[in-house]
Amino acid sequence: MRLLLALVLLTATGCASTLSTMQTAKPLARGQFQVSGAVGAFVPAGQLVTLVEEGIAQGRVIKKNIDSGEPYQLPEDQARRLLDVGLALAVAPPGPAHELMIRAGLLESNSLDVGLRLSTSSVRFDTKVRLAHGGDAEDSALPDYRRKSYDIALGVGLSRHRFESPVLDALELVKIDEFSRWDLELPVYLSMDLGDIFKLYAAPKYIYSRTSLDAKLVDYAQSGKDVSGFDVALPAQVASHFYGSSVGFALGYKYVHLYAELTAGYTYCRPAVFGERRDLGGVTLYPSVGLAFKNPLPLSNRAARQDSPLNP
Repeated sequence: MRLLLALVLLTATGCASTLSTMQTAKPLARGQFQVSGAVGAFVPAGQLVTLVEEGIAQGRVIKKNIDSGEPYQLPEDQARRLLDVGLALAVAPPGPAHELMIRAGLLESNSLDVGLRLSTSSVRFDTKVRLAHGGDAEDSALPDYRRKSYDIALGVGLSRHRFESPVLDALELVKIDEFSRWDLELPVYLSMDLGDIFKLYAAPKYIYSRTSLDAKLVDYAQSGKDVSGFDVALPAQVASHFYGSSVGFALGYKYVHLYAELTAGYTYCRPAVFGERRDLGGVTLYPSVGLAFKNPLPLSNRAARQDSPLNP
C-alpha cells in the first residue's frame, strides 16, 4: 500500500510547463537590456478532450444499464485509455505558469542577444542570432516611430526543471535525490517591427525533453509487483518531443510593450509505465500575456545614428 501511495503521489507532483516565446526575431542592441514578466496557462487540450469524450460515453452507457436494470462494467480497453489520460494529466497537469525574463544585446552589429528566464517550474538560458534583416538600416537616423524592421533569427535554449515533492518528504515514503528534467529548444524567429509601436512575430519550435527518475525510486517500483501483485514498474528515463509554434504581437511605444501570444503544437510521449507503453502526449496549447521594459539605446549607438544620413 505504501508503494502504490508513493507512486500515485509522485505522478501528482507534475507542474505546468512554460512554452512561451515573448520575443521577436530582432535582437537587442549592444548595451541594451530588456526585462519582461508574463503569465500563461498550460492546456493539454488533447488529453482533456479525450477525458470529456470518455466521460460522456461512459455516462450514456451507465444510464442505459440503469434503465435496463443491467450491471455496469467498464471495458478493459476503455479502462486503459482512462488510465493513460489520468497519468498524462498527472504528469503534465493544466494550470498557470509565471515567468520573469532578462535579455541583453552583445554585438555592435545588433545581431546577437542572450536571455535568462525564471519560471514557475524551470530555469532557461537561450541565445538568438539574426540570419536576415530587411527594412531600415540599423544605423538609420530615422526616429524610432518611423523605423521598420523585418527579421529572421535562429535560437537555441536549454532549460533545467526544478522538482520538489513536499508531500513525499512529509510522509517519508521515499526520498527523491536524483530526479531531473532537461529541455533543449530549437526555435526559428520571424518578425515584423513597425515603428517600434507594433510588432508581429512567429516562432516555429521543436523542444526535446528528457526526464530521469531517481534510481532508488525505479528499483523501488521494480520490486512493487511482489508486494502489490501489480506491475508498477517505472522507466529510468522518459523522452518527449514537442512540435509547434508561437504566434503573437506586441503593442507599445519605445521602451514599454504589451505582449500577447498563443503557442500551439503536439507533444509526443510514449513511455513504458506500469507495464505498458502509454500515450501521454497530445495537442498542447499555451496562451500567455506579458509586459516588457527595455532601456534606451546606449549613447554610442545614438551618436552613430545621428552621424548617418537619413534613408530615402
